[in-house]
This record gives sequence, structure tokens and C-alpha cells, in this order.
Amino acid sequence: MSAIPKPHVPKTGNLLPANLADAELDHVERMVQYMNRAQAAHTPRGIDGEYWKKRLRVLEATYDLVATQRRRVARLFELLEGDAQVQVSGATPARSAFAS
Repeated sequence: MSAIPKPHVPKTGNLLPANLADAELDHVERMVQYMNRAQAAHTPRGIDGEYWKKRLRVLEATYDLVATQRRRVARLFELLEGDAQVQVSGATPARSAFAS
């Protein structure tokens, strides 16, 4: 039984190709959206906005992202920053939406 050779994946410098980053980006997007819907008290300890920002910084440093992927990363950073501001002010997203 012979092993099937793995296809050669070209690298740009030390960065991995952008097409490999999509699965990681999809996962982070789903988790950030979940965090934005969940109340801060219900988020698991240690897996907060700072954790996801760190994951995004690693993703940026690891992959040779294309423009659309960079925009997705920027949008995720904006969502995480907005979530952090809501937590600091003490309002939940539902309460802040109805406050006038």
C-alpha cells in the first residue's frame, strides 16, 4: 500500500497561503458572533475578547492574507473592540440598544 503524496503548497516568505486561512477565519467569526450575542457573565473564563484578538493577531502573522481576508480580520477587531466597550460601560448589548 503506497502513501498518497501531499500536494505542494507554495509559501510566500514564511507565511502560509491565504487559502488555508479561511477555515480559521470562519471559526473566529462564528465565535465572535456568539460572544456578541451571549452576555459577558456567560462567556467561558479565559475565552474572552482578548483571547480572540490574540488568535486574530496570530492569524495575521501566520498567513499571507488577501484583501478580503484582511477586511474580515479588521471587521472582527472592530466587533471585539465594540464588545469590550460595552462590557466596560456595564451595559449589555440589549440594554444599550434601547437606551436613549
